[in-house]
Amino acid sequence: MRDEKIYSIEALKKTSELLEKNPEFNAIWNYRRDIIASLASELEIPFWDKELVFVMMLLKDYPKVYWIWNHRLWVLKHYPTSSPKVWQTELAVVNKLLEQDARNYHGWHYRRIVVGNIESITNKSLDKEEFEYTTIKINNNISNYSAWHQRVQIISRMFQKGEVGNQKEYIRTEISYIINAMFTDAEDQSVWFYIKWFIKNDIVCKTLDEQEYLKMLKDLRENILLINNDEIEFSGKQNIWCLKILLVLEDILEEKEALTERSSEQYLVQLIDADPSRKNRYLHLLEQHK
Repeated sequence: MRDEKIYSIEALKKTSELLEKNPEFNAIWNYRRDIIASLASELEIPFWDKELVFVMMLLKDYPKVYWIWNHRLWVLKHYPTSSPKVWQTELAVVNKLLEQDARNYHGWHYRRIVVGNIESITNKSLDKEEFEYTTIKINNNISNYSAWHQRVQIISRMFQKGEVGNQKEYIRTEISYIINAMFTDAEDQSVWFYIKWFIKNDIVCKTLDEQEYLKMLKDLRENILLINNDEIEFSGKQNIWCLKILLVLEDILEEKEALTERSSEQYLVQLIDADPSRKNRYLHLLEQHK
């Protein structure tokens, strides 16, 4: 029907039937948008509201299908009125959807777009509110990788836009939060990815003077060693993520000429035993460290 350029209400109803059966047909979504675009001059706000309801119905059942999120965004961008209320209502919708699945990557990506539109229309930053939102979601589930990823982007924006008052205190507070997260669940990779980003990020390196930065790294290393020792005592095994981040810390400290005792080779030997599936990689790194 799309090839025949049939753009009618009947054709639109047909796409609804098909998408209700399987919303992963991107070609059908494209056709649906072509139909709506061709009829746009005849469509009033009630139609667009019904379209949002239709999409929401599908999102509830298929929250991880990208094409549904994509179509909903298209509808909002073509909504007859562009006001903060439309996007603020949408933010509340995203809140509800992320309550159902707080780690839904599509939901978090969509949230960033919604927040960006609110900021553009109101000319007001929502970074601090969004930062607190990530804190709530992480506190509810330390394994929420999407929330940690969102936190990375928000912190970067806040520093770049000068939205952080006492920047050094902010970094110290965030390090305390990270350490608490490590002790909460030392097996979860999300916090370790965040740590690696945080300690190597220019924001942190440039805000702290060298002595403050080195102290932060050394304090972090001491806490990671403590966690790893607790893991050994409890399970008899090394914590893979502890060893990996200890290697990163050693590399930075060595580069800064602040390493008094080198343990990299020891950590790599322990990783070969603790993580045999990556044995060849660790052997290669071991050769480089000799």
